[in-house]
Amino acid sequence: MPSDEVIGLGDLRENFRKLGDSMKTRAGRAMVVAAGGVLKRKAKENIVAMGLVKSGAMKKNVAIKRERDSEPDEIQYNLGVRSGYHLTKKQKEKGADDPYYWKFLEDGTKFITPKNFLKNALEQGKEEAIAAMRDRLAKELEKVGK
Repeated sequence: MPSDEVIGLGDLRENFRKLGDSMKTRAGRAMVVAAGGVLKRKAKENIVAMGLVKSGAMKKNVAIKRERDSEPDEIQYNLGVRSGYHLTKKQKEKGADDPYYWKFLEDGTKFITPKNFLKNALEQGKEEAIAAMRDRLAKELEKVGK
């Protein structure tokens, strides 16, 4: 039976506590972005592997975004697909396609079976994401040590 437990989080927490308060936010954001990059790459790979690339808009717009309304001691980023008003001004000027349909593919409808390319990316990349966080924390601890 597969386990939902992720190995290595305890060590990660202990090393993170060694940082000062001012460094925790900076290092925490850097760690989460490093993990998000891994999951973003996995999501793009899933889109291609599942044959969901038509115009390429969905693959191009997979992004991680910092949640500004999270708790003060919490660092939260969201992995998703930019669509509609989330497209940047530069993307709109280039005439980027709006991948509004990504939610239908991810969650499904009564006519479309769910593809779960984002959920699968999380499952496939969680160990690699933790390793990326661990590496990034080691770099931050090195900076503090100097």
